[in-house]
Amino acid sequence: MKKKLIITLIIVIVLLSIVLIYSKKITSHSLKVIEYGIVDKNIPDEFHGLKIVHFSDVQYGKLANLNDLKKVINKINELNPDVVIFTGDFFNKNIKVSDNEKEKIKNLLLTINSKYENYAILGDNDLLFKDLFYQIFNDNFIILDNETNLLYISSGKPIRFIGLNDITKEEIINDEDNNELYNILLLHKPDEIENLKNKYNIVFAGHSMGGQIKLPFYGPLIKLNGAKKYISGEYKINDTLLYVNDGIGSESINMRINNKPKINFYRMYNH
Repeated sequence: MKKKLIITLIIVIVLLSIVLIYSKKITSHSLKVIEYGIVDKNIPDEFHGLKIVHFSDVQYGKLANLNDLKKVINKINELNPDVVIFTGDFFNKNIKVSDNEKEKIKNLLLTINSKYENYAILGDNDLLFKDLFYQIFNDNFIILDNETNLLYISSGKPIRFIGLNDITKEEIINDEDNNELYNILLLHKPDEIENLKNKYNIVFAGHSMGGQIKLPFYGPLIKLNGAKKYISGEYKINDTLLYVNDGIGSESINMRINNKPKINFYRMYNH
């Protein structure tokens, strides 16, 4: 009996070690694209067929490195997007970036190609590195730091992109014309959707990293403040569609288990 127990323990330890090594070396540095079709009759005709690529939570320096960033950007460009959005936490809060590394990151981000615009917001970690965030993103992204931007494709009605890293600044939205435009909100922490006052057609968020560890028959194991309710995928809250990206890197532990880094790819249709 004792011998069988020892053998069982050895098998469990070996299997667990294999899972951890595979997660550290393979899963954590893989990349998966999740595609969604967004059908909404309120989407302006000019934007029917619009392709949006969404990435988030690179958490650079903890797990994700330059090679991972190259892989992400190559995949973004392969998808031939009309718009690219980033929903915060490019840097891990404990990272120190050298000038040489900063230039490499900046040059990589400059290679992201979209037909119209690239938008980015700051996550809670990025607020610790705000100057650095602007230095690497500002040349190829419109940074929506509690700001709005109108995207025109033709002379018709635009879509309004709003970026909030502080929902108390939501007064940047003009209530008088809030219902006149199609509003897309970039929000870092998805659970904050329940504290918003204005109406949004779509909200794109990140922060959760999909729970980092996903257990069979249980799901996400690590639920961060701000992403305890809305963790991954698509949700409908009243008349608003919420999409939460699982992110690229990790924050609390240096691996992702049963949870590949992900890019979201959306195609928008009005019929």
